[in-house]
Amino acid sequence: MIIAIAAILLIIVMSITSRQRENISEIERWVGNIFTPVQKVFSTGVTTVGDSLSSVFNIGKIKKQNGDLSNQVEELQKELIQLRMERDELEELRELRYMLNVVEEKDSFSSVAANIIGKTPSNWFDIFTIDVGTKNGVYKNSIVLASNGLVGRVTEAGDNWAKVSGIIDNNSSVSFQVLRDANTQGIITGSITSDLSGYLFDSLAEVVVGDKLVTSGLGIFPRGILIGEVSDVARTSDQLLRTIKVEPAVNFKKLSKVLVMTPKNTVE
Repeated sequence: MIIAIAAILLIIVMSITSRQRENISEIERWVGNIFTPVQKVFSTGVTTVGDSLSSVFNIGKIKKQNGDLSNQVEELQKELIQLRMERDELEELRELRYMLNVVEEKDSFSSVAANIIGKTPSNWFDIFTIDVGTKNGVYKNSIVLASNGLVGRVTEAGDNWAKVSGIIDNNSSVSFQVLRDANTQGIITGSITSDLSGYLFDSLAEVVVGDKLVTSGLGIFPRGILIGEVSDVARTSDQLLRTIKVEPAVNFKKLSKVLVMTPKNTVE
């Protein structure tokens, strides 16, 4: 009621003094001094209440917008992860295809890419399981490659799975030749420590650290697949054999996808 009376009086005063004059009367000055603070408080209060009500009404809308934005960000993150995975998988497949072209006898083999789905508890992929089997044309002694070299061979095969023994497994052996000299040949085997070592057929043959070794074509592995690089050369105590240690071309700690090659005339 007080605010209403003050507003009415203020309107009356404003109507009386609406004409432009050079000076105002003492009464007008007195009335203005009293009612101006009241008007200021009233105006500020109305503005504050209006802003508060606007915030209350908008808070639900803002929460909904934030929720929608959070969902959009989550979906975009999922799409980005999926695209990266597809890109990495495509790159792996391209590398495996390149490796297939390296094999000299590839026309006599059928090939299929496979994912590794299980392995032994060790840090090395010396024995592991892949997600393809006889339904995909994979059988015992099918050859297994990675993008940069020889992995091993299939030792067991089910309908949709197969078990692979890597060349670093202690039950594995591979015949090799030195890349720069096809006449220098030998055998390498794995070990329980997942190291590769072997010997040369000719104890007088020349081999040096850094020489690259490829499959010789003797046995189940076709000729020309990269095995690794010579890291050490020595002789046996009786000087009858020249022995070597080999660093595998394949990183047997970080395998995820492989290429399986099976001779086209293979039957179960």
